[in-house]
Amino acid sequence: LDVEPNRIKAKINEIRSRYQSDTEFQKALSQQGLTQADIELKLTEQLLMYNIIELKVKSKIVINPAEVTDFYQKNLGKFITSEERQATLITIETQKLADDVYSDLKRPLDFDSVAKKYSLSTSKLSAQRNKELKKDIEETIFKLNIQEISPPIKINDSFYIFRLDNIVVPRQENLSEVQERIYAFLFETKMQEGLANWLDELKKK
Repeated sequence: LDVEPNRIKAKINEIRSRYQSDTEFQKALSQQGLTQADIELKLTEQLLMYNIIELKVKSKIVINPAEVTDFYQKNLGKFITSEERQATLITIETQKLADDVYSDLKRPLDFDSVAKKYSLSTSKLSAQRNKELKKDIEETIFKLNIQEISPPIKINDSFYIFRLDNIVVPRQENLSEVQERIYAFLFETKMQEGLANWLDELKKK
């Protein structure tokens, strides 16, 4: 098994690109007691290792469609979407302006018209429980009914007003939607098992 020199060169260039100049790159290597030759040797060993694993383990893994279908049927509960809340929001810089905007929205006036009146822009937001949103924003959105407007809430140095536009209820995902995820999971599982077994054989030898 060989490693193509171009692959090593590409990896070195990738590492070097993280520094502003070649001088800084060489300085960083020196501070770690390394030379570029050391890095090239380490990369060569790593790529050889990947090539061997590809040959001895990865290339022998087969996932057939029946396995994917069987996993799906036995784990239907894992493939139910979370409830999603779709909202429109206005971002406001001051408490006074946020109160004025909220007062207009309670009359009620059209959300976009009020935003336009105060030269504010609106944006869309989709939220699911326990995802990437800040907890106070998530809690605010999940307390609203459709078309209900939230009071201004302060996050860091800005104020936000939300209108809930739609609720997408949980549903069962079909096999065609999740088969790639299942395939990737089964492949990774077999990969780890195959790697462990292969290493065990090497230790025995």
